[in-house]
Amino acid sequence: MTEDSAPQTAARPPAIVRVACILLMVLGFGSVAISLTPAADPAGARCNLSRDRLNRANTDKKTWNNVDTGGRKAKDVPCADAVRLVSQIRLSQKGTKTDSAPSETAVRVQGLLGIVLGLGQGVTGSLVLRKMDRQLRNTAVGFAAFGLVFPVLGPLSFGIAFFAIYALVFSFQAKAVWGRKAS
Repeated sequence: MTEDSAPQTAARPPAIVRVACILLMVLGFGSVAISLTPAADPAGARCNLSRDRLNRANTDKKTWNNVDTGGRKAKDVPCADAVRLVSQIRLSQKGTKTDSAPSETAVRVQGLLGIVLGLGQGVTGSLVLRKMDRQLRNTAVGFAAFGLVFPVLGPLSFGIAFFAIYALVFSFQAKAVWGRKAS
């Protein structure tokens, strides 16, 4: 070591691990941002969901699932009517099953689960990136696995969670950093 070079304090994580942690943080904090509205205002989220379902049913090419909104567009239907009208959307042409709007409690619980999951993913992703600890890595992998079961951001959640699990557990670089220690 020369006098001009500074001593290294910690090894830099491998690129695939850095990318996985950053993507896990983006996924986690994005999930929190998406889940805040349903958790804070479940009635409004339920209303928007009902209006969206009405709009999709009335604008698709299937005439058998249309719902009479009294000549109004779905976005102009009052909330109470939108929630009621969702139960008139038929799910199949020949069947008798109809759609339903989730309860406010279900919307709030889903929002809170999204917030907890997102915080777990974001925080563990940042901690793994900083400390490169095996136990933190395992926790981050656990939160990524829960993200596969509860994908807040849809297919994007699946892709990032699969990549994070691969990069933190199965990649050559992860095995080099966190290889099994002999007992």
